Amino acid sequence: MDRRTKNAVVTLAVGLALNILLGTTKLVVGILSESTSVSSDALNNLSDAAVSVVTIIAAALAARAADHDHPLGHGRYEYIATFVLGAVIVAVGAEVLIGGIKRIIVPADVEFGIMLWVALGASVAVKSFMAAFYFVRGKRTGSETVKAAAVDSVSDVAVTSAVLVCAVTEKFTGAHIDGYASVAVAVVIIVFALRILKRTVSRLLGERPEPELEKRVLDIITSAPEVLSVHDLIINDYGAANKTGEADAVFPAEMSFVDVHAACDRLEREVAHCAGVRLCIHADPLITDDARLVDIRERVDGVLEAYGATAHDLSIEDCEKCVELHVKLPSDKLPRAEIVAQAEAEVRAVVPSYSVKILVDYI
Repeated sequence: MDRRTKNAVVTLAVGLALNILLGTTKLVVGILSESTSVSSDALNNLSDAAVSVVTIIAAALAARAADHDHPLGHGRYEYIATFVLGAVIVAVGAEVLIGGIKRIIVPADVEFGIMLWVALGASVAVKSFMAAFYFVRGKRTGSETVKAAAVDSVSDVAVTSAVLVCAVTEKFTGAHIDGYASVAVAVVIIVFALRILKRTVSRLLGERPEPELEKRVLDIITSAPEVLSVHDLIINDYGAANKTGEADAVFPAEMSFVDVHAACDRLEREVAHCAGVRLCIHADPLITDDARLVDIRERVDGVLEAYGATAHDLSIEDCEKCVELHVKLPSDKLPRAEIVAQAEAEVRAVVPSYSVKILVDYI
């Protein structure tokens, strides 16, 4: 287990201990005072403790080194465990929701004692400390899991504060809003769990890399003077510390194979060192002495620039009298048919007797 993983595990272990202590205390107080909102908030804390347990186990498993059967490591253990955990939290939220609805239908007086006020006040104080603790440690370790725990703690502070307001309101007005507070807490739990599930499924399916990481990789590749452009960048996420990818870098066609290979090797090492991505660069030759290709590129680029789109992999097959072109769209909300039609018209203006094949992608 590397130092980064150890620091993240220690941080989550501290959070686990505090959540168990806080959740158990509030559950006892909620039962004794017959407050469903306090009991619901306690279950929220205990579900956070369950999150910490699963995350700690997943972090330990994800840190295992690559082996023969898993050459890309075990980093996705964390995502699988998080998905299972999200489903469990949805079930907890549903249970809290049912309890709150029952209390709305059949209201009951809440016993206000010193224990209730101490539990709620302590909860706000402890969760505020945990939010700050997670934030500082998450920034120091670079762990996205710890950063997410900080956001969760902030939401817990908001939820418990709402419960505290509910208790004060009921004490001084006699209004039975305890059940409504439970429903509100349940909604927060369920929404949070659904966000976990959505995010995890997206990662397992394979999503576009974070803009900052994508920009960092592209900047490194395009900083090489011999690279004319880059396209088709793909980054695969096999865990926070294990990302692989591939990209097409365009080189002048007149460069020697040896020089292109050396440039690709150098850039791959630099990307691995500076961006943490094990990248494979595919070299595309760009012919610069064919006037037709130059003219088509300039015309098509002029059209696509207005949409923020780009073109690549332009080729002319004289034997088959065909022109092939790839167009990258930055968003699926752009008028795809209109863009393709305009690009095709510009190609036909240069080679009117050739057929045109335009492939659209979002990579």
